[in-house]
Amino acid sequence: MKSAIRQMLYGKKGNCDTIKLTEDYSKLLDEVIKNEEQLSAKFSGNPELLALFRKHDDLLDHFRSETAIAHYIEGYKFGVLMGIEIAEQDN
Repeated sequence: MKSAIRQMLYGKKGNCDTIKLTEDYSKLLDEVIKNEEQLSAKFSGNPELLALFRKHDDLLDHFRSETAIAHYIEGYKFGVLMGIEIAEQDN
């Protein structure tokens, strides 16, 4: 299947399921989870501090999502521009 549009349509490319995560990603995720569990346990005796930690954690999640979206959009725009440039060189 050569068409990028068809690959995206049929779910072969362009979706989260096709992204191959690295071993470093998995290690970092394990560390994040471990640290979150440790912090939650330490803050469990202080409901106000635990609530602040949870709010901070949620804000970081939203911040990272917005950052990823902005980078994805910019990368997509640049990819389209590269495609146009390549197509123009064929003429």
